[in-house]
Amino acid sequence: MPSLGSPQGRFLPLFVYGSLKPGELAFGLLEPLVSRHVEATVAGVIRLRDGLPLFDSSTSGRVRGSLLSFPADGAEEAWQIVAEFEPAAQYRWKTTEAMTADGQSITANVLAGVKLQHGISGDPVPEWSASQDPVLGEGLAEVRRLVLEAAPQGVQAQPDGPDFWHQFFRLQASYLLLWSVVERYTALRYGPAQAPMARVRRLDGDPAFQAALRTVGAETDSVVDSRDPTVKITLRPDGTGGARYYYGVRSNLSHRGKGAFRDARLVLKAVVELHDAMLVLLAPHVLISVDPGLDEVRLRHLVAPV
Repeated sequence: MPSLGSPQGRFLPLFVYGSLKPGELAFGLLEPLVSRHVEATVAGVIRLRDGLPLFDSSTSGRVRGSLLSFPADGAEEAWQIVAEFEPAAQYRWKTTEAMTADGQSITANVLAGVKLQHGISGDPVPEWSASQDPVLGEGLAEVRRLVLEAAPQGVQAQPDGPDFWHQFFRLQASYLLLWSVVERYTALRYGPAQAPMARVRRLDGDPAFQAALRTVGAETDSVVDSRDPTVKITLRPDGTGGARYYYGVRSNLSHRGKGAFRDARLVLKAVVELHDAMLVLLAPHVLISVDPGLDEVRLRHLVAPV
């Protein structure tokens, strides 16, 4: 996949309006290199394509975001991070005039959307935040509803019949939806320009994800790699190997004869632990809806005593 490369004005500040803004999921990638950041606006609007915010300067309006300044000895590294984060198929570099809260006009680099006549959905907006993303918020809440409806008492031993398969397939559906949430998170956290498996590997090595797994009490376990039965993928007590383990469960969802009950317990364990870990990761950024009367937002009680 071609890279965006660096902008021509390498020592200009960067106007950010998406996931690289302070307070958003990916700001941590740039934060060590940012010498100063201030809120600002630029002329234009934000349009959405597949959930990604795209800057459009051709329409009147003001986009709210932040100006990031980089020190001279860190600018090249910062531009490389941005270029590797954002896909060249969606963005191009341009300059814009940003207005700060105190009325100062500053020339800045910005990533503008390309081919804005294609694939755009909804009305233009002046500001974007992951907190408004329905996949992250409502999607995770719907996973919880599906699991609680399918297995309110966990997975109990029962005959291989319609009732079992009704439960099993609903747990599978909840787990696949949960992975849509995970993939959306990793795109906004590590960059939509990254390949899906590259993002899984980034999540696997992310100390924040490992800490979230420890927080929710994820239990060590192993699954066999669906492509090579001699390879085991292990979730360790410290949370390492977690993302690859949960992805391995996703890859092994098809039932395997007499192992169906075991598989149902495995899927429940995976969906509970990964759901609860995503709650921890998203809590600072996204408002997750909670159904009235729900005493426990986490699902851990379905697989082990609280």
